[in-house]
Amino acid sequence: QMMRSFATSFVLIILCLIFQYNGWAKPLIILSTLPLALCGAWLGLFLFDQSLGFMPQLGILALFGIVLNTAIIFVEFADILISDLAAEKAARGTGTGPIVGLTVDEFRNCLIQAGKQRMLPIFLTTATTVGGLIPLALSGGPLWEGLAWCMIVGLMLTTVLTLVVVPTLYAILVETFGITPVVLPEESNA
Repeated sequence: QMMRSFATSFVLIILCLIFQYNGWAKPLIILSTLPLALCGAWLGLFLFDQSLGFMPQLGILALFGIVLNTAIIFVEFADILISDLAAEKAARGTGTGPIVGLTVDEFRNCLIQAGKQRMLPIFLTTATTVGGLIPLALSGGPLWEGLAWCMIVGLMLTTVLTLVVVPTLYAILVETFGITPVVLPEESNA
């Protein structure tokens, strides 16, 4: 019963992402953070000698939500930067690059700028969550320690890896497989 409910909710999340982004590429990028979160959670349980009980499983689900949110925010912000630069270049008539009028270097620079500009909010979110979980991990008792440690280590590891893996996958999908990162208004009316 519970596994069927979990599978149903996971499929619905995937379908929502696919409908939101009108394709499979960005949901794939966003969902790629889940294995990273799972590895971080398992590492936390291993390092602090905790078992994978019910509460750590709830912690992993909460961790998945936080990590997906981080990836969605990064992808959305990168899309905004790419759209703005591509529209600016199109308005000037200089948008002749292979990626919606941008050169590969300009596209990569948008991803780097998105990482730089979103790094502080992402790290602050992680720091406040970890800070709130530390008392629970240190004195929460056996019921809460596993949840807290898997979330603390999972968040710290996944936050760092997300800022590397998400832009890398984004660049690979766009540059290698030719996925269009954004649709400009001029392109959608044509």
